[in-house]
Amino acid sequence: MYWTKASFFCLFGVCVLSARNAAAQDNSPYSRFGLGELSRSQNAVNLGMGGVAQAYADAQSVNFLNPASYAHLQLVTFDVGLNGGVRRLNNGENNSRAGFGTLSYLQLGLPLGKKWGMNIGLRPMSRVSYNIAEGEQKIFFPDATPDTVNVVHQYEGSGGVYQAYIGSGIGFGGFSVGVNFGYLFGNVNNSTKELYPVTSTILPSRHNRRTSYGSFFYSLGVQQTIDLSKDLELSIGASGSFEQKLTARRETMRETLFYDPSSDEYDTQDTVEYKKGVNGDIIYPQQLGGGIMLTKADKFAIGADFNTSQWSKYRNYGAPDSTQNSWKLSVGGQFIPNAQSFTGYWNKVTYRLGGFYGKDYIKLGNKSMSEMGFSVGAGFPIRRIMPAFNQFSMINAAFEVGTRGDVNVALKETYYKLTLGFTLSDRWFIKTKYD
Repeated sequence: MYWTKASFFCLFGVCVLSARNAAAQDNSPYSRFGLGELSRSQNAVNLGMGGVAQAYADAQSVNFLNPASYAHLQLVTFDVGLNGGVRRLNNGENNSRAGFGTLSYLQLGLPLGKKWGMNIGLRPMSRVSYNIAEGEQKIFFPDATPDTVNVVHQYEGSGGVYQAYIGSGIGFGGFSVGVNFGYLFGNVNNSTKELYPVTSTILPSRHNRRTSYGSFFYSLGVQQTIDLSKDLELSIGASGSFEQKLTARRETMRETLFYDPSSDEYDTQDTVEYKKGVNGDIIYPQQLGGGIMLTKADKFAIGADFNTSQWSKYRNYGAPDSTQNSWKLSVGGQFIPNAQSFTGYWNKVTYRLGGFYGKDYIKLGNKSMSEMGFSVGAGFPIRRIMPAFNQFSMINAAFEVGTRGDVNVALKETYYKLTLGFTLSDRWFIKTKYD
């Protein structure tokens, strides 16, 4: 299978346009809580193994979940990932579907020396996209002549939070340690409307809130590799961060509305209250994880991760949210039939499989929610010229099916997601030498 750089970028461009179109349709009610829907924007390699990443390291793959893995980089590697899919919501009576798509990660891995590497990257940390309507009957003027009015509460949200970071990992024998340090930024818009019948004398209203995030963050990681035989090794890894205080600015506005029949929309009638630039703190909870992986060079790898987060300590401008401590167990692996084969392309493809189960960080009505899912993946090598030139590119694909929540809590959310990772280690980054 021979590809050119042009065809590689054409495929990437098609995926970008598809993801942008899908993103405009997204509706995830659970993104209303916390910082939004937390992004599972791991490398496509790790997503294909159920999210197993704590002990994973590779010479041509950038594992940004554990920065200690940067010490294993051997080629300058440009890695970009996109994801898209379909989300299905079920409340026990009705079903709805929405598409989604976004950038998963963008990173550049650089080997700086023997057992020393660096990574520069950008990734979404959370995404907010919801539009929920809830109806009720309200009684006004109960002490006089009671008036029962149908009210519609409409909740809308959009935006997201991103991380731009630089990280480094260095190894000493079989032990490596690393750190990611960067800047967290983004905007989240939340809107709540109270809409009354157009024949009512009560004015509808809207409360808008825009929160802008801007703060530094960090994460740490360690890995230990133990040689069991010539080509068999056992790796142990851990990564995470302690509780961090992030800074934010908030703008709020309360308005009364009027209904415009010509446009069938509600427009602003009067501004009741406006506050600009209110500074505050976001308490981002402690995140810790550990894992183990057994690897046979150019043949197979199998591992497991356990990750925990203390979301019960999350605070937004001092206020708690519907969040709780969470955990997740992931198990997965990969297999290559014959990495050294000169014939039979499919013998050199990497096949991956994994699954995960855990307790979600959202808690509604004092009821916990679970999350579970499985994934399959593959790594498709793309060699443009002879491999002796150290020019290697790969397309990694991961397909996930997952669920969270259930109809007894609020909604059951089922998603089907495809992540494509484009990994390029080629002549673009290697200086040509002449004798």
